[in-house]
Amino acid sequence: MSKPATLPIVKFSVEHPWIIIAAALIITIGLALPLQNLQIESDVESLLPDEVISGTSQEQLKMYDKLLIMVSGKKLFSVESLQNFQKSYQHLQNILPVKQIIDPFTFTTLEKKGSRLSAVPLSPGGTAPENEEDLAVFIDRLNRSEYTEGFLTSEDKDALVVILLLEKTNNYKKMMQEIEEVLNPLRSGLEIVVTGTIPFSAETEIFLTEGFGKLLLFVIATILISYYLGFKSKRAVFLPITIVISGTIFSLGIMVLAGFKLSMVSIISPPLVLTLGSSYSIHVMSAYYKLSGISNESKKEIIIKSVSDISGTVLLASFTTLIGLLSLLLATIHQTREFAIITSLGILFTAVLSITLLPAFLALQPAPEKKKLKGLESDPLSNFLHHFGAQIINRKVQAIIIILIIVLVFILLLPRVSFNTTPSKYFPKSSKLIIDNNKFSKKIGGFEEIKIELKGSEEGFFLKPEILANIYNLEQKLFALPDISYSFSFPGYLNFAGSVMTGESGYFKSRGLNLLVSRLFKTINKDNNFVSEDYSKIYIIIRAYDKANSLPIDEEGTITLLNDLESILSSNLNSNIKWEISGTSLNFLKLSNQMRRDFFVSTIAALFLIGTIASISFKSILKGILALIPLLTGIFTSLILMAIFRIPLDMTTIMVSCISIGVGVDDSIHFLLQYNKQLELNPNNHSTAVYETLIHSGRPIVITTLSIVSGLLFLSFAQFQPIRYFGLLIVFTLSTACLATLIILPPLLKSTKKVIK
Repeated sequence: MSKPATLPIVKFSVEHPWIIIAAALIITIGLALPLQNLQIESDVESLLPDEVISGTSQEQLKMYDKLLIMVSGKKLFSVESLQNFQKSYQHLQNILPVKQIIDPFTFTTLEKKGSRLSAVPLSPGGTAPENEEDLAVFIDRLNRSEYTEGFLTSEDKDALVVILLLEKTNNYKKMMQEIEEVLNPLRSGLEIVVTGTIPFSAETEIFLTEGFGKLLLFVIATILISYYLGFKSKRAVFLPITIVISGTIFSLGIMVLAGFKLSMVSIISPPLVLTLGSSYSIHVMSAYYKLSGISNESKKEIIIKSVSDISGTVLLASFTTLIGLLSLLLATIHQTREFAIITSLGILFTAVLSITLLPAFLALQPAPEKKKLKGLESDPLSNFLHHFGAQIINRKVQAIIIILIIVLVFILLLPRVSFNTTPSKYFPKSSKLIIDNNKFSKKIGGFEEIKIELKGSEEGFFLKPEILANIYNLEQKLFALPDISYSFSFPGYLNFAGSVMTGESGYFKSRGLNLLVSRLFKTINKDNNFVSEDYSKIYIIIRAYDKANSLPIDEEGTITLLNDLESILSSNLNSNIKWEISGTSLNFLKLSNQMRRDFFVSTIAALFLIGTIASISFKSILKGILALIPLLTGIFTSLILMAIFRIPLDMTTIMVSCISIGVGVDDSIHFLLQYNKQLELNPNNHSTAVYETLIHSGRPIVITTLSIVSGLLFLSFAQFQPIRYFGLLIVFTLSTACLATLIILPPLLKSTKKVIK
């Protein structure tokens, strides 16, 4: 039998342990130092790749955040309350990087004064009313203006809204704390609702720092417990955990040095490195303890031999995990690609440490007691495998039936698997963030804008009376859609001006009035591009929400709305007008389509590469296929679970399949490698070889899987929905793949003896 290629490395580690320990310590400390500069990327809109951001929204998304503050209550429309409200957001303007404010006091409306049309602020002087007379004027103008409802006030006119546009920041948590401090005094007499991108990003930042740190501690504690239960030894607890913590520090340090940020995608990297990296140490410890129980050689010889023999399994398992992770480099979301890189490096580092640093540690420890080692071989798990092993390997028909049922159900339910890119659904319904968001939707409507760009054929095209009438009628049909809560455009504003002057709706025949209003319009809306300079291009701005449930519109609702918009535009616009629809909600919808592409491309690439590697490693295409069957079983059953319980694929859960492919195949590879060894020991008895394979590999496979899934299971307690679903799905997938390796693979392997012997 040829010597393992890693023998010199393992031998050096055992004979010179302090050199290995010192080198690992230097690298770990060196990469721990940059961690103080680790940056958090909590901006929910940062997930959008440039290619899915359309129109002029790209620059705005990259540069600005939006904050909306709604105030309501019985005491709202009093001079004192309105002045306190204005002082609050003016204070925010002084302490925050505010670029623009849209408030109900300075918002301009139109009034007829004699024979003239005048633009006036809703509140006299453009400030909060200072006396009862000003208050009466403000309320009257607020009620008569067509463009405040669904924008700056509610349908019942019992709430007011101020909108602040701010420069992007890196510290949303701090910004949100400052906002709450300023607004808290208002809460004594008024109800305050805060929504927009800033609260979402602040909540995400809190999760990425405080909430997830607690979960990570539970992951580490669970790994420690699983180590102890598996080996009944203190060294089996602290030595492996040292290695995986070093690997985690290594990956995070590389993240900082590479300029990557800790995002809502890459946040799952640390627990993955901890849990997946621990499996390599379990394999090494299992091999060491097993050989120690049956060999009379010296401790060093046992360490060198056991670690060298198992190193092939460790390296091949880590390599397949890397392939699964690196297939995510095909994804569109840059955070997903960054996650793939840093997690792969952490996994690689822990694999190398498990065959270098771990044997170095073991060389400095006393040999395990024979009495304890015998107890490991007679634990309940080992007894179970011995008792049921002979029965399992003879269940070929049952194994095939199970596979066929899973494949059939998977095919039937696959169309029901949905995708979710709606940020509001990433957070628990009980959080203040979502409660405020829903209150705003119920009272005001939507706040996510959809922009419809209309392009004419010449300069001044959108000053023609017949074109203006066409666009106004179109806008009325759009506004009639149930999920549209607000609409604004130049033709609509012109109609408002005409109704103020003549009392007639749809009046566009007066060229003089059209030109006057166009000048007023540009003056009033100088900070907003609702029309081009030459009136060859205009925009219709709409806001959408789920009216039936008084909630923000979700992905399914956005798809329906988009279809309705396209249908109305196609059938009602002048043939000389070209149109384009854009907006944040539509960008997230495009992201969903990109995620579908990422999911299928990355998954197929991972399956092909790992299947090819397994076939080459075992020098058998059939064995390569057999290696894929357990993990395909896990992936198929996971997707079935998602379809049944309506668990959506999102920017985190789309990675489950690739990670599961890279990790889940480890069990079958370990099984098949052990099978090759047992076939050499039992060349004339195929059934015995399969049975012994199950007995020898079953225990470390189960312990490894339990260690991984018990650690990752704590992710299912995360408040952030994508992380919670990721934890549930990967635990379910890996558990199913483990069961398939022990229940389905043995009978299939036995039935193929003539082909692969």
